Amino acid sequence: MEDAAPDPVADLAAERFGVKYLFPLQRLVIANVLDAAERDERQRQIALLPTGFGKSLCFQLPALLLPGPTIAVYPLLALIEDQRRRLEAAGVACAVFRGGMPEGERKEAEEALSSGRAKLVLTNPESLKGRLLDFLAGLGPSHVAVDEAHCVSEWGETFRPAYLELGRAIASLAPRAVTAFTATASPPVLEAVSRILFGGEPATLVDADADRPNIHYSVARSLSRERTVESLIARLERPAIVFASSREGVQILAELLRSRLGTREVRFYHAGLGRDEKENTEKWFYGSEGGILTATCAYGMGVDKRNIRTVIHYEPPPSVEAYLQESGRAGRDGLPARAVLILGPDLRGAPAREEDQARRARREALVRCAEDPSGCRREAYLGLLGAELRSPCEGCDVCDGRAGPLAEGEAEIRSFAESNPRRYAEGEAIRLLLGAGGEPPACRGSGALAGWRKEDAVAALRAAVHTGIVAIAERGPWKGRLAPARRRRAFDHPGASSDT
Repeated sequence: MEDAAPDPVADLAAERFGVKYLFPLQRLVIANVLDAAERDERQRQIALLPTGFGKSLCFQLPALLLPGPTIAVYPLLALIEDQRRRLEAAGVACAVFRGGMPEGERKEAEEALSSGRAKLVLTNPESLKGRLLDFLAGLGPSHVAVDEAHCVSEWGETFRPAYLELGRAIASLAPRAVTAFTATASPPVLEAVSRILFGGEPATLVDADADRPNIHYSVARSLSRERTVESLIARLERPAIVFASSREGVQILAELLRSRLGTREVRFYHAGLGRDEKENTEKWFYGSEGGILTATCAYGMGVDKRNIRTVIHYEPPPSVEAYLQESGRAGRDGLPARAVLILGPDLRGAPAREEDQARRARREALVRCAEDPSGCRREAYLGLLGAELRSPCEGCDVCDGRAGPLAEGEAEIRSFAESNPRRYAEGEAIRLLLGAGGEPPACRGSGALAGWRKEDAVAALRAAVHTGIVAIAERGPWKGRLAPARRRRAFDHPGASSDT
């Protein structure tokens, strides 16, 4: 029997990165990059690879074989630091460029590239300009890799204008190969990525199945998000992440969960933390077997803790791409995991700026999917991406028969209002719903929310009024008292959106 033909790419993956097997799609992405350099041809590709697939290897490995440097563009400094640590652990030299670097550190990074000691550049869109852009262009880069490329569409059109300039920067660098990597992207996002990064130039799409069969998807309808997140965290497996949209929000959530669960194994993470704080939190969570991390999207991309068992979204994220990206933090070890989206009332006004309206439209599409308890969650989410479910659903609350149209406490509050029309103002209604004692004999529904915290009951009643489940009389002798809703309807969201 003849010996197998040598495979230098596979050998290098095993030797330098400890990877013994390359998936066919990894090989395809890598081959496209290497072929562009060998044939002196332009290659533009979008690699649509699911979370946990090993997309970083698709540009780190060929970086060691290409004649010119590879420039990897990341959306977050946390991802840059995470990748630098991993590369250093593998003995792979890299050069990091970020805003506010000391001059000595910058010159050391430039020397590493000029001498050929480092072949891989890690940077962010805001840094890729001026002096750095001119220096890198002079080195003749072979490959530009844009990680988490869906951010080009989601962030470039709102608060990261540097993403809209990334295409011009790439044109100045003139690499043979450009690859946009993302785990999830709908057709409009793919179009935006191609238009902004490639200037509309034809691009190859390397597309894997975006479904993660080991993740069970469910929706928790809620009138009190704080009660819902406490209940979910208390009963679901850990380690767990709770995603929220604001820095202040994740700090408040961390403190709430510490207090209510009586544990110190809760920390928060957002982009406003100092570098030492981020690193300490990352190290703690990476080594934790039962920790809870409340986080903004700053932790949602590229940070590789493989044994996260539960991901909860305290509110819907901006798009289905963001939701699948962030929920994809769960179960990267291939074992069963859960992703829960909390769906509560939207208490915000309509967005004023046009770009906010466009951003909200993408969010509303996700919310409409979550509001529908009749169709498979996986199929609905993949449908928003323009993809199809390729095999039967292996886990969602709809297919399990556990999805319901009502939020916890909704039926009890409605029944109380209908049984005691215009009799009680908010404070008295809360006392009776909690079963505080001394209830009038004729008060039906008293104690319906027994066991709830008072603050959660107050939040639930106000949400019920806001969403039209019940009403507050606005005039006449019953003004200010709880009343049945004029239009009975299931729990829903004005404007088909949700946020706090």
